[in-house]
Amino acid sequence: ASAVDSIAAMGDEAEAFLDPLCKLFNDKSSQVRCAAVKAVAGCGELGQMYASEVCRLTGNADAKTRAAAIHALTEMGERGACFDDEVEMCLSDPDPFVASAAQKALQHFQGVKMAAAAALQDLSKPLKPQILGARSSDLTELEAPPAAGANGSTQPLAALLFPGQGSQYVKMLSEVKDLPSVQEMLSTAHTILGYDILKLCLEGPEETLEQTKHCQPAMYIGGLAAFELLKKENPKVAEQFQAVAGLSLGEYTALPLDVDPSRPSHGEEGESTVDGRTVAGVMDFETGLRLVKFRGEAMQEAAEASPQKMISVAGLSQQVLEQLCSECRSGPDDVCQVANFLFPNGFSCAGSESACEKLLKKAGDTQGCLQAKALKTSGAFHTKCMAPARSKLLTALKDAESKMKPPNCEVYVNLTGQKIPPGTSVPRIIELLADQLTNCVLWEPAMKAMVNDGISEFYECGPMKQLKAMMKRIDGDAWKKTQNIHV
Repeated sequence: ASAVDSIAAMGDEAEAFLDPLCKLFNDKSSQVRCAAVKAVAGCGELGQMYASEVCRLTGNADAKTRAAAIHALTEMGERGACFDDEVEMCLSDPDPFVASAAQKALQHFQGVKMAAAAALQDLSKPLKPQILGARSSDLTELEAPPAAGANGSTQPLAALLFPGQGSQYVKMLSEVKDLPSVQEMLSTAHTILGYDILKLCLEGPEETLEQTKHCQPAMYIGGLAAFELLKKENPKVAEQFQAVAGLSLGEYTALPLDVDPSRPSHGEEGESTVDGRTVAGVMDFETGLRLVKFRGEAMQEAAEASPQKMISVAGLSQQVLEQLCSECRSGPDDVCQVANFLFPNGFSCAGSESACEKLLKKAGDTQGCLQAKALKTSGAFHTKCMAPARSKLLTALKDAESKMKPPNCEVYVNLTGQKIPPGTSVPRIIELLADQLTNCVLWEPAMKAMVNDGISEFYECGPMKQLKAMMKRIDGDAWKKTQNIHV
């Protein structure tokens, strides 16, 4: 407990120890559990990502732990307030101290939710007629003439970032589900998916939402819902962004939302009319959702074909980690490789379950390793284990080719870590999306390329704040200018 208190006193440096701190939630000592919960709640935005784990402790057998968890949720902003139902159950707790903590927490949550509702209400007010629906070319009377720049705007160059699988959580979309454009997306999704994706997002269960075939459509919709919120919170950025990027599944979210002023606002013949726009203009909402649904199902099928695993490793260099992967492979056909370059010395690795189990131990025992843990994802994504899924996805992408268009903004892609320009051919887009399944995701190089290309503002559109957390380790200045559009 004293060690945990010392870590908590380290300020931002404590964030590097969030995972080991969360493991202490299961410690036998209530003093240790309470210290760990308090430390996690004090880690700001990154700590909020663990609110669901904190909430579970409200049902702990120890009263002090329950009270500590309730208090921690009050320190976790809107994310903590999402768990008001669970806290309300503690009002009847047999321990008066816990019941009192729950009552105070619910009063606090009410204030948080009222503030959030007021902000949304302000955003829902119609814009002034001369601004409503205006494009950058229509605003000459309202703005100074645009200075020279890549997007012809006086605005700093901005990029939209879309998270992938792993950022989902039960109760996601609760803050944006009543936006008319989001309601329309959800209605369309119900028809395409054949089930109520909103109900799954709001109520879970978590283990069902985590399944690849469900998680990917949920994250796709979540990212686009966040973009709808961005259009209300910051319409200028939503209209004038320079580039997009998405992590793994997030790359599909980035491809839908038109920034081409020549396209009609209610879609052309044969296109989706869900706001008529899709993010980089490559495909409409419906086409994207059908592809994401197919992708998720194909990946889950490939994952279930053999025992597979993914692990997260932080603190080791690429060279050291790749050598460890080599040592863990039992033969030429065995798979164990780096699957994601996330931030400096931060990777995920994937492959056969037996090889990854070996790597988990080897990495953890290697000097300099800060973290080595198994991930909840069901398969060895971004490795050759996904070859069967790639083949099926490529066929689906080619079948959808007639409904796709070249991007009308820069897209920083996972496969190369570099940008493709507006106008890149659809066959090239298809190739990049298919090959992404069986190759390493180069997220860190893509973010560095954005910074080097002059992008200075970043908007993470989607649940949680994992991309912002990674940006903190990639580029401190860029992190300071990264905002999360939370849903």
